[in-house]
Amino acid sequence: MDWDDLKVFIFVAKSNNVTEAGVSLKVSASTVSRKIAALEESLGTALFLKKTNGYFLTEAGRALLPLALETEERFKLIERQMSQPGERMAGQVRIDCPELMGTHLIIPALAQFREQYPEISFDFFNSAVSSKLTQSHSDIIVRLRRPENGNFTMRRVGTLTQALFCSEGYAAAHGLPAAVDDLKRHRLIGWTEEMAYMPLAQWLSDVSGEQKPWMRVSNLNGQLKAVEADLGIAALPVYVAHQSGLRRVLADGPTHSSEVWLLRNQATQGIGRVDRVVDYLTQVLSGRTAAIH
Repeated sequence: MDWDDLKVFIFVAKSNNVTEAGVSLKVSASTVSRKIAALEESLGTALFLKKTNGYFLTEAGRALLPLALETEERFKLIERQMSQPGERMAGQVRIDCPELMGTHLIIPALAQFREQYPEISFDFFNSAVSSKLTQSHSDIIVRLRRPENGNFTMRRVGTLTQALFCSEGYAAAHGLPAAVDDLKRHRLIGWTEEMAYMPLAQWLSDVSGEQKPWMRVSNLNGQLKAVEADLGIAALPVYVAHQSGLRRVLADGPTHSSEVWLLRNQATQGIGRVDRVVDYLTQVLSGRTAAIH
């Protein structure tokens, strides 16, 4: 099996289109098709259903995709480690972290870090949905619950508190609920059905008495923007809401707390640039999340 063919398979699986995959890979669509055919021949099975409206994974293709993605991550990890080996404070560090924590806390804090280590660069995976640890080969991962497996060392670096918030504009126009039961007379902004398994989504459902949100958004950044636009009430991290000047709803009411865990890929032990980033993130996360409740 050729790694280049497997890389092409990943791009086609993500886009369902050989032309788009070719553009991303900077090769022709015919080259993409030829490499897919070569991979299918080497594996002895069809990986895609080839239709006029695109390429769609077969059962064999769906089984191969997570393995291909894991292989891709391993290659990226090797490239990062070998690009700047040893103790030199240069090279790339990949960080996987929760959506708002990345955009509102970690990324802004890196300005000071860059002044001290200008040759260390970053690759962020910043999403509402956490990647599986068994398939992740990021150098550093931040999680809001203690992991149970994965090739990582870990430490608890703080506690993240989340509560209900609205904008000052919404409060002026609609008032504030005096008790939990009053939430049914207000507009809630929550999660889409496919994200309902998330702890924060479940907490909002419990607090509101399973009231259905009038707006559902698949990520916290979208929910934050909706609250800032005076559209309703959402469950948000306290430090983000404070930064945005939002109004706490039910100030003496329930809150949701999550432990903040910092994980380090064991394969990065002895790499100086990762040491520096781990130390810095520990300071940032323990200081900010512990101080704001």
